[in-house]
Amino acid sequence: MGLLLWIAKCGLRFLYLLFWPLKARNKVVMLSRESDSVPLDFRLLEKELRRRSPDTEIVFFCRKMTKTINVFSYCWFVLRSLYHIATASVAVTDTYSIQLCVLPRKKGLTVVQIWHAVGAVKKFSYQCLDTPNGHSSALAEQMCMHKNYDYILCTSEATRSIYVEAFHTPRDRILVKGMPRVDYIQRQAPGLRKRFLKERPDLRGKKLLLYLPTFREGVDEGTERLLHAAAGRDELALLVKPHPLSSFHVPRGNRPAEHWSTYDLMKICDGIITDYSASSLEASLLRKPVYFYLFDYEAYKYNQGLNIDPSVELPFAVSVEAASLLDKIQSQRYDLMALERFRNKYIQTADENNTANIVRFLLDHIPAALRRTPARQGVGASR
Repeated sequence: MGLLLWIAKCGLRFLYLLFWPLKARNKVVMLSRESDSVPLDFRLLEKELRRRSPDTEIVFFCRKMTKTINVFSYCWFVLRSLYHIATASVAVTDTYSIQLCVLPRKKGLTVVQIWHAVGAVKKFSYQCLDTPNGHSSALAEQMCMHKNYDYILCTSEATRSIYVEAFHTPRDRILVKGMPRVDYIQRQAPGLRKRFLKERPDLRGKKLLLYLPTFREGVDEGTERLLHAAAGRDELALLVKPHPLSSFHVPRGNRPAEHWSTYDLMKICDGIITDYSASSLEASLLRKPVYFYLFDYEAYKYNQGLNIDPSVELPFAVSVEAASLLDKIQSQRYDLMALERFRNKYIQTADENNTANIVRFLLDHIPAALRRTPARQGVGASR
Protein backbone atom coordinates (compact mmCIF):
# COMPACT_ATOMS: atom_id res chain seq x y z
CA MET A 1 0.00 0.00 0.00
CA GLY A 2 2.82 2.40 0.87
CA LEU A 3 4.50 1.87 -2.51
CA LEU A 4 1.24 2.38 -4.41
CA LEU A 5 0.59 5.65 -2.57
CA TRP A 6 4.11 6.83 -3.33
CA ILE A 7 3.67 6.05 -7.03
CA ALA A 8 0.28 7.81 -7.12
CA LYS A 9 1.70 10.86 -5.35
CA CYS A 10 4.64 11.08 -7.75
CA GLY A 11 2.31 10.73 -10.72
CA LEU A 12 0.08 13.51 -9.42
CA ARG A 13 3.03 15.82 -8.94
CA PHE A 14 4.35 15.04 -12.43
CA LEU A 15 1.00 15.88 -14.02
CA TYR A 16 0.84 19.12 -12.04
CA LEU A 17 4.22 20.18 -13.42
CA LEU A 18 2.65 20.17 -16.90
CA PHE A 19 0.46 23.09 -15.77
CA TRP A 20 3.18 24.79 -13.71
CA PRO A 21 4.16 27.37 -16.38
CA LEU A 22 0.58 28.68 -16.63
CA LYS A 23 0.01 32.07 -15.03
CA ALA A 24 -2.38 32.70 -12.15
CA ARG A 25 -5.66 34.37 -13.03
CA ASN A 26 -8.45 36.19 -11.25
CA LYS A 27 -9.84 32.88 -10.06
CA VAL A 28 -11.00 31.19 -6.87
CA VAL A 29 -11.16 27.39 -6.86
CA MET A 30 -13.02 25.54 -4.10
CA LEU A 31 -12.46 21.86 -3.33
CA SER A 32 -14.43 19.51 -1.07
CA ARG A 33 -14.55 15.78 -0.35
CA GLU A 34 -17.59 16.17 1.91
CA SER A 35 -20.23 15.69 -0.79
CA ASP A 36 -20.87 15.47 -4.51
CA SER A 37 -22.77 18.75 -4.42
CA VAL A 38 -21.50 22.22 -3.59
CA PRO A 39 -21.51 22.65 0.24
CA LEU A 40 -23.48 25.45 1.88
CA ASP A 41 -20.37 27.42 2.90
CA PHE A 42 -19.11 27.41 -0.69
CA ARG A 43 -22.50 28.49 -2.05
CA LEU A 44 -22.63 31.41 0.36
CA LEU A 45 -19.09 32.44 -0.56
CA GLU A 46 -19.90 32.17 -4.26
CA LYS A 47 -22.93 34.46 -3.94
CA GLU A 48 -20.95 37.12 -2.07
CA LEU A 49 -17.96 36.82 -4.42
CA ARG A 50 -20.17 37.35 -7.46
CA ARG A 51 -21.71 40.39 -5.81
CA ARG A 52 -18.41 41.98 -4.83
CA SER A 53 -16.23 40.90 -7.74
CA PRO A 54 -18.26 39.85 -10.81
CA ASP A 55 -15.10 39.35 -12.88
CA THR A 56 -13.65 36.73 -10.56
CA GLU A 57 -13.90 33.22 -11.95
CA ILE A 58 -15.25 30.67 -9.45
CA VAL A 59 -14.71 26.95 -9.96
CA PHE A 60 -15.90 24.06 -7.77
CA PHE A 61 -14.47 20.55 -7.43
CA CYS A 62 -16.71 18.62 -5.05
CA ARG A 63 -16.63 14.86 -4.91
CA LYS A 64 -17.15 12.49 -2.01
CA MET A 65 -14.61 9.70 -1.74
CA THR A 66 -16.24 6.28 -1.87
CA LYS A 67 -14.95 2.70 -1.99
CA THR A 68 -16.26 2.26 -5.52
CA ILE A 69 -15.37 4.92 -8.06
CA ASN A 70 -15.27 5.20 -11.83
CA VAL A 71 -11.51 5.34 -12.37
CA PHE A 72 -11.67 7.16 -15.73
CA SER A 73 -14.17 9.72 -14.46
CA TYR A 74 -12.17 10.33 -11.29
CA CYS A 75 -8.86 10.71 -13.15
CA TRP A 76 -10.45 13.28 -15.48
CA PHE A 77 -11.87 15.07 -12.44
CA VAL A 78 -8.43 15.24 -10.80
CA LEU A 79 -6.69 16.32 -14.01
CA ARG A 80 -9.10 19.20 -14.46
CA SER A 81 -8.61 20.22 -10.84
CA LEU A 82 -4.83 20.38 -11.36
CA TYR A 83 -5.28 22.84 -14.21
CA HIS A 84 -7.58 25.08 -12.20
CA ILE A 85 -5.37 24.98 -9.10
CA ALA A 86 -2.36 25.93 -11.22
CA THR A 87 -4.21 28.93 -12.68
CA ALA A 88 -6.00 30.13 -9.54
CA SER A 89 -5.01 32.92 -7.18
CA VAL A 90 -6.93 31.46 -4.22
CA ALA A 91 -7.85 27.87 -3.36
CA VAL A 92 -10.37 27.10 -0.63
CA THR A 93 -11.00 23.68 0.88
CA ASP A 94 -13.26 22.43 3.68
CA THR A 95 -11.61 19.01 4.13
CA TYR A 96 -8.26 17.37 3.63
CA SER A 97 -7.61 17.90 -0.08
CA ILE A 98 -5.15 15.49 -1.67
CA GLN A 99 -4.33 17.92 -4.46
CA LEU A 100 -3.68 20.93 -2.24
CA CYS A 101 -1.68 19.04 0.39
CA VAL A 102 0.39 16.73 -1.79
CA LEU A 103 1.26 19.09 -4.66
CA PRO A 104 4.26 21.42 -4.45
CA ARG A 105 3.51 25.01 -3.53
CA LYS A 106 3.21 27.40 -6.45
CA LYS A 107 4.03 31.08 -5.99
CA GLY A 108 0.96 33.27 -6.34
CA LEU A 109 -1.52 30.74 -4.92
CA THR A 110 -3.04 31.29 -1.46
CA VAL A 111 -4.54 28.18 0.13
CA VAL A 112 -7.30 28.66 2.73
CA GLN A 113 -8.82 25.94 4.89
CA ILE A 114 -12.42 26.55 6.06
CA TRP A 115 -13.16 23.35 7.96
CA HIS A 116 -16.57 21.79 7.36
CA ALA A 117 -17.64 22.16 10.99
CA VAL A 118 -18.09 25.30 13.09
CA GLY A 119 -15.77 23.86 15.71
CA ALA A 120 -14.31 20.62 16.99
CA VAL A 121 -16.11 18.90 19.85
CA LYS A 122 -14.28 15.64 19.21
CA LYS A 123 -10.56 15.32 18.58
CA PHE A 124 -9.57 14.85 14.95
CA SER A 125 -6.66 14.67 12.54
CA TYR A 126 -3.27 15.08 14.26
CA GLN A 127 -4.93 14.98 17.68
CA CYS A 128 -5.82 11.32 17.33
CA LEU A 129 -3.10 9.75 15.20
CA ASP A 130 -2.35 6.13 16.08
CA THR A 131 -5.51 5.83 18.18
CA PRO A 132 -8.36 3.33 17.59
CA ASN A 133 -10.38 5.88 15.58
CA GLY A 134 -7.50 7.80 14.00
CA HIS A 135 -5.12 7.42 11.08
CA SER A 136 -1.57 6.15 11.44
CA SER A 137 1.31 8.62 11.72
CA ALA A 138 2.98 6.94 8.76
CA LEU A 139 -0.04 7.51 6.51
CA ALA A 140 -0.41 11.12 7.68
CA GLU A 141 3.23 11.80 6.81
CA GLN A 142 3.08 10.03 3.47
CA MET A 143 -0.08 11.88 2.39
CA CYS A 144 1.17 15.26 3.69
CA MET A 145 -1.95 15.59 5.80
CA HIS A 146 -3.06 19.23 6.16
CA LYS A 147 0.14 20.65 4.71
CA ASN A 148 0.46 23.75 2.50
CA TYR A 149 -2.29 25.86 4.11
CA ASP A 150 -1.52 29.56 4.20
CA TYR A 151 -4.47 30.20 6.49
CA ILE A 152 -7.04 28.23 8.48
CA LEU A 153 -10.19 30.12 9.45
CA CYS A 154 -12.16 29.53 12.64
CA THR A 155 -14.84 31.11 14.82
CA SER A 156 -13.11 31.73 18.17
CA GLU A 157 -9.85 31.86 20.10
CA ALA A 158 -10.87 28.66 21.89
CA THR A 159 -11.28 26.90 18.54
CA ARG A 160 -8.01 28.42 17.36
CA SER A 161 -6.17 26.64 20.18
CA ILE A 162 -7.79 23.35 19.19
CA TYR A 163 -6.84 23.81 15.52
CA VAL A 164 -3.18 24.39 16.37
CA GLU A 165 -3.08 20.77 17.54
CA ALA A 166 -5.52 19.26 15.05
CA PHE A 167 -3.91 20.75 11.95
CA HIS A 168 -0.39 20.68 13.40
CA THR A 169 0.21 24.23 12.26
CA PRO A 170 1.58 27.51 13.73
CA ARG A 171 -0.93 29.61 15.63
CA ASP A 172 -0.38 32.69 13.46
CA ARG A 173 -1.77 30.86 10.43
CA ILE A 174 -5.11 30.35 12.16
CA LEU A 175 -7.39 33.37 11.94
CA VAL A 176 -10.65 34.08 13.76
CA LYS A 177 -12.80 35.13 10.80
CA GLY A 178 -15.87 32.97 11.26
CA MET A 179 -17.71 30.69 8.84
CA PRO A 180 -20.35 31.53 6.22
CA ARG A 181 -22.87 29.09 7.72
CA VAL A 182 -22.96 31.14 10.93
CA ASP A 183 -24.81 33.82 8.96
CA TYR A 184 -27.19 31.33 7.36
CA ILE A 185 -28.12 29.60 10.62
CA GLN A 186 -29.04 32.93 12.23
CA ARG A 187 -30.99 34.17 9.22
CA GLN A 188 -34.69 34.52 10.01
CA ALA A 189 -36.98 32.10 8.20
CA PRO A 190 -40.60 33.18 8.79
CA GLY A 191 -43.15 30.62 7.75
CA LEU A 192 -40.66 27.74 7.72
CA ARG A 193 -42.28 25.81 10.57
CA LYS A 194 -45.74 26.40 9.11
CA ARG A 195 -44.56 24.96 5.79
CA PHE A 196 -43.06 21.94 7.53
CA LEU A 197 -46.25 21.22 9.49
CA LYS A 198 -48.29 21.51 6.32
CA GLU A 199 -46.26 18.55 5.04
CA ARG A 200 -46.47 16.79 8.41
CA PRO A 201 -49.91 17.60 9.90
CA ASP A 202 -49.50 14.59 12.22
CA LEU A 203 -46.94 16.61 14.22
CA ARG A 204 -49.08 19.68 14.87
CA GLY A 205 -49.38 20.65 18.52
CA LYS A 206 -46.34 18.61 19.52
CA LYS A 207 -42.96 19.67 20.83
CA LEU A 208 -40.56 19.04 17.95
CA LEU A 209 -37.16 17.60 18.84
CA LEU A 210 -34.36 17.08 16.35
CA TYR A 211 -31.75 14.38 17.00
CA LEU A 212 -28.43 14.81 15.18
CA PRO A 213 -26.09 11.93 16.06
CA THR A 214 -22.51 11.95 14.85
CA PHE A 215 -21.14 9.02 12.86
CA ARG A 216 -19.62 6.22 14.95
CA GLU A 217 -19.97 2.56 15.84
CA GLY A 218 -23.01 1.75 17.96
CA VAL A 219 -24.97 4.89 17.09
CA ASP A 220 -27.81 2.79 15.66
CA GLU A 221 -28.33 1.04 19.00
CA GLY A 222 -28.31 4.32 20.91
CA THR A 223 -30.78 5.83 18.46
CA GLU A 224 -33.08 2.84 18.80
CA ARG A 225 -33.14 3.30 22.58
CA LEU A 226 -34.00 6.99 22.19
CA LEU A 227 -36.78 6.23 19.72
CA HIS A 228 -38.20 3.59 22.07
CA ALA A 229 -38.14 6.01 25.02
CA ALA A 230 -39.91 8.69 22.98
CA ALA A 231 -42.59 6.37 21.61
CA GLY A 232 -44.87 6.63 24.64
CA ARG A 233 -44.64 10.42 25.04
CA ASP A 234 -47.41 11.72 22.81
CA GLU A 235 -46.63 15.40 23.43
CA LEU A 236 -43.15 14.95 21.90
CA ALA A 237 -42.19 14.36 18.28
CA LEU A 238 -38.67 13.06 17.73
CA LEU A 239 -37.15 13.71 14.30
CA VAL A 240 -33.88 11.94 13.46
CA LYS A 241 -31.41 13.22 10.89
CA PRO A 242 -28.57 10.68 10.69
CA HIS A 243 -25.03 11.61 9.72
CA PRO A 244 -24.57 11.26 5.92
CA LEU A 245 -22.18 8.33 6.47
CA SER A 246 -24.62 6.46 8.71
CA SER A 247 -26.90 3.82 7.22
CA PHE A 248 -29.20 2.75 10.07
CA HIS A 249 -32.95 2.66 9.52
CA VAL A 250 -35.11 5.48 10.88
CA PRO A 251 -38.88 4.82 11.07
CA ARG A 252 -40.88 6.85 8.58
CA GLY A 253 -42.70 8.81 11.27
CA ASN A 254 -39.40 9.97 12.76
CA ARG A 255 -37.67 10.71 9.47
CA PRO A 256 -37.98 14.19 7.93
CA ALA A 257 -38.20 14.41 4.16
CA GLU A 258 -34.83 14.52 2.38
CA HIS A 259 -35.36 18.05 1.04
CA TRP A 260 -35.26 19.46 4.58
CA SER A 261 -31.70 20.50 5.40
CA THR A 262 -30.23 20.07 8.87
CA TYR A 263 -30.12 23.83 9.41
CA ASP A 264 -33.73 24.38 8.38
CA LEU A 265 -34.81 21.55 10.66
CA MET A 266 -32.91 23.22 13.50
CA LYS A 267 -34.91 26.38 12.89
CA ILE A 268 -38.32 24.70 12.98
CA CYS A 269 -37.72 22.49 16.03
CA ASP A 270 -38.17 23.43 19.69
CA GLY A 271 -35.01 21.70 20.87
CA ILE A 272 -31.95 19.93 19.48
CA ILE A 273 -30.41 16.70 20.75
CA THR A 274 -26.90 15.74 19.69
CA ASP A 275 -23.76 14.14 21.12
CA TYR A 276 -20.16 14.83 20.04
CA SER A 277 -21.14 16.65 16.88
CA ALA A 278 -20.30 20.28 16.13
CA SER A 279 -24.03 20.68 15.50
CA SER A 280 -24.28 21.56 19.21
CA LEU A 281 -22.26 24.70 18.46
CA GLU A 282 -24.35 25.49 15.40
CA ALA A 283 -27.60 24.92 17.28
CA SER A 284 -26.48 27.25 20.08
CA LEU A 285 -26.74 30.12 17.58
CA LEU A 286 -30.52 29.66 17.53
CA ARG A 287 -30.87 30.37 21.25
CA LYS A 288 -33.03 27.33 21.91
CA PRO A 289 -32.30 24.35 24.20
CA VAL A 290 -29.51 22.02 23.14
CA TYR A 291 -29.23 18.60 24.81
CA PHE A 292 -26.56 15.90 24.75
CA TYR A 293 -27.36 12.19 24.59
CA LEU A 294 -24.05 10.57 25.53
CA PHE A 295 -24.96 6.89 25.91
CA ASP A 296 -21.36 5.83 25.08
CA TYR A 297 -19.54 8.66 26.84
CA GLU A 298 -16.73 6.72 28.56
CA ALA A 299 -15.89 4.58 25.53
CA TYR A 300 -16.01 7.51 23.10
CA LYS A 301 -13.89 9.72 25.33
CA TYR A 302 -11.26 6.98 25.50
CA ASN A 303 -11.28 5.93 21.82
CA GLN A 304 -11.75 9.32 20.11
CA GLY A 305 -11.07 11.97 22.73
CA LEU A 306 -12.85 15.29 23.25
CA ASN A 307 -11.83 18.90 22.80
CA ILE A 308 -15.12 20.11 24.22
CA ASP A 309 -16.62 17.96 26.96
CA PRO A 310 -20.39 18.58 27.20
CA SER A 311 -20.49 17.05 30.68
CA VAL A 312 -18.13 19.83 31.81
CA GLU A 313 -19.42 22.72 29.68
CA LEU A 314 -23.20 22.09 30.00
CA PRO A 315 -23.65 19.28 32.56
CA PHE A 316 -27.34 20.06 33.16
CA ALA A 317 -28.07 19.22 29.50
CA VAL A 318 -26.27 15.86 29.45
CA SER A 319 -27.78 12.39 29.88
CA VAL A 320 -26.46 8.90 29.27
CA GLU A 321 -29.91 7.32 29.47
CA ALA A 322 -32.62 8.03 26.90
CA ALA A 323 -35.48 8.19 29.41
CA SER A 324 -33.70 10.62 31.75
CA LEU A 325 -32.86 12.84 28.77
CA LEU A 326 -36.53 13.06 27.75
CA ASP A 327 -37.51 13.70 31.37
CA LYS A 328 -35.15 16.72 31.38
CA ILE A 329 -36.68 18.00 28.17
CA GLN A 330 -40.22 17.64 29.45
CA SER A 331 -39.36 19.42 32.71
CA GLN A 332 -38.87 22.58 30.60
CA ARG A 333 -36.05 23.78 32.87
CA TYR A 334 -33.05 24.95 30.89
CA ASP A 335 -30.19 27.33 31.60
CA LEU A 336 -30.15 29.50 28.46
CA MET A 337 -27.57 31.82 30.03
CA ALA A 338 -25.12 28.93 30.29
CA LEU A 339 -25.80 28.07 26.66
CA GLU A 340 -25.09 31.68 25.71
CA ARG A 341 -21.73 31.55 27.49
CA PHE A 342 -21.00 28.30 25.65
CA ARG A 343 -21.87 29.94 22.33
CA ASN A 344 -19.82 33.06 23.00
CA LYS A 345 -16.80 30.97 23.95
CA TYR A 346 -16.75 28.94 20.75
CA ILE A 347 -18.39 31.32 18.24
CA GLN A 348 -17.06 34.81 18.79
CA THR A 349 -18.16 35.87 15.30
CA ALA A 350 -21.89 35.35 15.88
CA ASP A 351 -22.64 39.07 15.65
CA GLU A 352 -20.55 39.65 12.54
CA ASN A 353 -21.17 39.24 8.83
CA ASN A 354 -18.98 36.17 8.49
CA THR A 355 -19.47 35.66 4.76
CA ALA A 356 -18.62 39.24 3.81
CA ASN A 357 -15.55 39.24 6.07
CA ILE A 358 -14.21 36.05 4.52
CA VAL A 359 -14.86 37.19 0.95
CA ARG A 360 -13.01 40.45 1.59
CA PHE A 361 -10.14 38.38 2.94
CA LEU A 362 -10.09 36.11 -0.13
CA LEU A 363 -10.23 39.03 -2.56
CA ASP A 364 -7.34 40.71 -0.74
CA HIS A 365 -5.22 37.75 -1.84
CA ILE A 366 -5.97 38.21 -5.52
CA PRO A 367 -3.48 40.74 -6.94
CA ALA A 368 -5.11 44.02 -7.95
CA ALA A 369 -3.61 43.74 -11.44
CA LEU A 370 -5.42 40.46 -12.02
CA ARG A 371 -8.72 41.74 -10.68
CA ARG A 372 -8.66 44.54 -13.27
CA THR A 373 -8.47 41.91 -15.98
CA PRO A 374 -11.90 40.41 -16.81
CA ALA A 375 -12.06 36.65 -16.42
CA ARG A 376 -14.61 34.22 -17.75
CA GLN A 377 -17.13 33.19 -15.11
CA GLY A 378 -17.26 29.44 -14.73
CA VAL A 379 -18.33 26.68 -12.45
CA GLY A 380 -16.40 23.43 -12.54
CA ALA A 381 -18.44 20.26 -12.56
CA SER A 382 -18.94 18.94 -9.06
CA ARG A 383 -18.86 15.30 -10.11
